[in-house]
Amino acid sequence: MRGRDDKDKDDEINGLSVGAFVKDSVDIEPMALEQEYQRVPSDLAYWNERYARALKVHLTCKAGEKTYEAYLKIEHREALHAAREGEKSGSGRVTESMVEAAVLTDPRYQKFQDERVNAEVEKVRIAGILDALRAKKDMLVSLGAHVRQEMEGDPVVRAAHADAKRYRESQR
Repeated sequence: MRGRDDKDKDDEINGLSVGAFVKDSVDIEPMALEQEYQRVPSDLAYWNERYARALKVHLTCKAGEKTYEAYLKIEHREALHAAREGEKSGSGRVTESMVEAAVLTDPRYQKFQDERVNAEVEKVRIAGILDALRAKKDMLVSLGAHVRQEMEGDPVVRAAHADAKRYRESQR
């Protein structure tokens, strides 16, 4: 069976590999701070939507797990009981451990468990991306403050700022 890691290598979003898209979302290009500031809200919105979908799949799997397990137990109990009754020497008695073993080894149950695990992994993966984006947002705010502070010390910027201030005052 193909694992989640193998699937990620093949996933694409708008022609980009998932890994490249994630890296592009969380990286900061220091020479393009204005574009980075503009991009963060849309990246956060996109990954929040992906997280909501992943959470929905995870919770749906979690909620349906006991129901599906109960359905399989009934199905296997009936099948085991019918098989035991058909045996010449066997009693019709079916134990709970026999039913449990039949359910746990059922390929449908194993597939369901794989899907549940993949849903949880996807939820955690996207939560990590969101954490990285929130850190990026905080870093951009700090970096912007640092750049403004450096610019205040630049004589050309200071002169332009003073000219703009004088112009605003003359317009009053």
